[in-house]
Order: sequence, then C-alpha cells, then structure tokens
Amino acid sequence: MIAQALNGWTLIEERFDDDGVSGATLNRPALQRLLIEVRAHRVEQVIVYRLDRLARSVVGSVRLLEEFRKHKTKLVIVTAPELGCGAQDNLVLNILASFAEFEREMIASRIAEARVALKARGRRIAGAVPYGYDADPGTKQLVPNESESAVVKWMFEEAAAGKLPAEIAQAANERGWRTKITAGRRNGKLHGGGLWTARQILATLRNPVYIGSFREKNGVRGGHHEPIVSGEIFASVADQLQSRRTRAPGKRYNIDWPFKGRIQCAMCERPMTPHLIRYKNWLYRYYRCRSTEGGRKPCSRQVCAQDIETAVQQQFWINWRVKLESNQLRDHVESIIYDWRDDSIRAFLIRPEPAPEAAKIEPPPQVTARRRRR
Repeated sequence: MIAQALNGWTLIEERFDDDGVSGATLNRPALQRLLIEVRAHRVEQVIVYRLDRLARSVVGSVRLLEEFRKHKTKLVIVTAPELGCGAQDNLVLNILASFAEFEREMIASRIAEARVALKARGRRIAGAVPYGYDADPGTKQLVPNESESAVVKWMFEEAAAGKLPAEIAQAANERGWRTKITAGRRNGKLHGGGLWTARQILATLRNPVYIGSFREKNGVRGGHHEPIVSGEIFASVADQLQSRRTRAPGKRYNIDWPFKGRIQCAMCERPMTPHLIRYKNWLYRYYRCRSTEGGRKPCSRQVCAQDIETAVQQQFWINWRVKLESNQLRDHVESIIYDWRDDSIRAFLIRPEPAPEAAKIEPPPQVTARRRRR
C-alpha cells in the first residue's frame, strides 16, 4: 500500500477476512460487509492475494465480479495485477475461477476418501479430545492420560455403585478435579478447567469412547485406542441410567428453521443459531446470537423467528407479488443481517421467478425491512 500511495490509494483500516469460513459460499460475514461498502460506493479498489481468496466457485466469482463492475469497483489481484476489465481479462478470470472450484472439489474429495479409510481402520477422524485421553502428536490418535483416566474409572465405579451424576460431580469437585483444559488452535487461548456438572458427568458415562469405540450418526464403530473401562461396567452403568429415565428417549420435534446458517448478528457479525423455548404445551422459536467464535463473548440477543420470516415474506410480496410459504423461504434467501439496536433486518433475496436472460447474473437485491417491536 505504501508503494501505491503515489497513485492516490488510501487504505481502509477495516479488514474483511473470513477466517474459518469456506470460500465456496458467498454467505460470509466479512464478505457481506464488504458488499455493503461497495454498494454504498465507499470502496473503489478491492485487493485480494489470489482470486480463490475471494470465492472458490465459478458462480460466486461471476456474481461478485458483476457486482464490482456494476458499482465501478476495481478488483486488484496481487498475483496477477495485469488483469483488468477487458474481454481477454474476463476469460482469464473465469479460467482462474474454474481452477479454484476444481481445486476445492478435489480437496473435499480427498478428505472424504481419507475419512472413509480412517473409519475402515477404526481410527479417530477429528473432534475434541475427550477427558481421559490425549491426542498423540504424530498420529493424532487417542492415548490414555494417566491422571485423567483414573478419574474416569472412578466415575464409572461410583455410577455402577448407584451414585447419581449430581453426586458424582459434587464429589469430583470436592476432590479438586476439574474438567479438561484445552488450548485453541488459532489463538492458543485455554478453555475448560472448570467445575464438573451433572450434565458433564452424564455425557462422560454415556460416551462409548471409554470402551474403545466411537459414536457415529447411526450408532457406534470400533476403534483401535486403548479402552479405559470394561464393557461390562459400561453396560451396567448404561442400564442404570436408562432405568432412571422419566420419559421415552429420542423424542424430536419436526421444526422448520428456514434461516438456519443464513442469519447473522449485525452487532458482532457472527451467526445467529436456532433456539427453542418450551413452555407447557407451547414451543417458541428464536434466532439467538450465542456464538463464541473468535474467543469473544456473544451479545446474547435474540429475535422471534416468526417475526423475521413474516417480514421476509412481506418483502417478497411487495417486490414481486409472490407469496412464499415458510418451507420455500430457504431457497430464495441468500443471507439476513439482524440489528437488535434498531430492531431491523437487511435481507439479500433471490427472485423466485425466472429472470430475463440479461439479468440472470444480477446479484440478489438488498432489502431493508423493519419488523414491529413486540
């Protein structure tokens, strides 16, 4: 940027980096903030190291390039600064976008194949290291932690003797035992090390990893790591936990969340997740900001899901005279930003009707809707 100062470039201090978010989607918080600045004509140059840092799909790249051209914003690629807006330049950009998408799909395919191979060999794939084990630095497989595995054995022995999870948690805390301490891979920040709760004890007693297996979506699969407890004591504890159930397990509510993964908080720029409140015979749906991404505390704000969905449905009717049902919204909404400070939403919509040939690559319109405060 210092070298470009003579050309009249002025650096915007705000960065638009989406760490940990796939470039296969345009529904990225920082990218959406950048598009807001572009549409407001507050950005004249967008600088990326390579084109695949902007988007890793052909459709996404074309949409973004059209968006930049529409608002007279120039895209500068550090590794290819000679590319401009000519016909040949557009061809090269499309080729680069195709290679970026091909590379992403190849990586995804290889990862999927590696996961299948690891499962077939009974190996650990990924995820948090459970209490009682450590991850081998070389193989990433589980190896027993001497001190923690002794605590796990004690917990199972206490549970097999008839102790309740709350009683086991209280006894563990009185002995000075704490939950597992882990360090974040990105920032090295330490997590855990807190008091045991009955819920954590219950999760430990139900985890098949302690008998040498892994929990899968459709059951369990065998592993090659050393078990901490025997299958007999694990089954005995499972029978006791099952006998204490007050209602049938596995009850699920078939609830539609059309904006799951597509609504974010305008204040902290993090995803808002579905949240369900049960009161007597009623279920209340909310989208709540409770993500701890980046090591920051969530703002813990929430908005009624029905209010958001109704406001978006009204915008489809106002804009295109199209009435959409709740189960149709997800296919026609790219992203939503909710601002609890003024109780407003900003939605990026996809027109339901087939667009004319000349408008097929037009970006989804930005719609600002204000819902009634309840």
